[in-house]
Amino acid sequence: MNTISVIIIVKNGEDFIEKALKSAEWADEILVLDSGSSDKTIDIAKKYTDSIHFSEIWPGFGKQRQDAQKLCSSRWIFMLDADEEISEELKNSIKKVIEKEDSIYMVNRLSKAFGYEVKHSGWYPDWICRLYPNRLTNYNDDLVHESLIIPDTFKPKKLEGNLYHETYKDMKDYYQKMSMYIDAWSTQNFQKKRGGNLIGFLRGLWAFVKMYIFQLGFLDKSVGLTLALLRFETTIMKYVDIKIKKTNNKDS
Repeated sequence: MNTISVIIIVKNGEDFIEKALKSAEWADEILVLDSGSSDKTIDIAKKYTDSIHFSEIWPGFGKQRQDAQKLCSSRWIFMLDADEEISEELKNSIKKVIEKEDSIYMVNRLSKAFGYEVKHSGWYPDWICRLYPNRLTNYNDDLVHESLIIPDTFKPKKLEGNLYHETYKDMKDYYQKMSMYIDAWSTQNFQKKRGGNLIGFLRGLWAFVKMYIFQLGFLDKSVGLTLALLRFETTIMKYVDIKIKKTNNKDS
């Protein structure tokens, strides 16, 4: 049977998960894997699905997605973040292609930041692989920036319709997410990259110029400038954190 499971991994997503769940009600199964929510996330999820599971440890995004997929028995998997929403057009595209032979499909994600849709700044178009046959593949082990493993014999195809993404509601939301992201990124790249203030500053400066100028962030007006400045700051913090981790490792 051409069944499909929509997987959502989440922690403390009460502010946005209901939109994700509502947009996936058409699926044969919605599976939620929670990693320790202390808010109303689970109460909200129970209104839409009985398939709610819990993870006692956080292994990183890649392995968490792998663990969630192991709990599904459907032929197809659609991986949906808790702050995303499947558009009506995308839903219809998905329902059509799951009747066909096995393939891997990309969706175009349209993100909002601080209340504004971001259509430049390297954020859009944003093609990501999210729909795939359950038995065909899975995600890699990366702690952050995880991606679907694409078998050599498959070339991902594009689906029509946007996947809506609510990235950052406000600055508090941004820094909470970035704190976790910076720690995961520096841990993952601890042995691979040099750290320090100078390299962080230079890479941060390039990140700003690339995003605001070359990726046309200035066309996103004030939010484009805000995102470019935040990219500059976050890039510095990533490389400084590597330096701190290396220093602490020497002292221990």
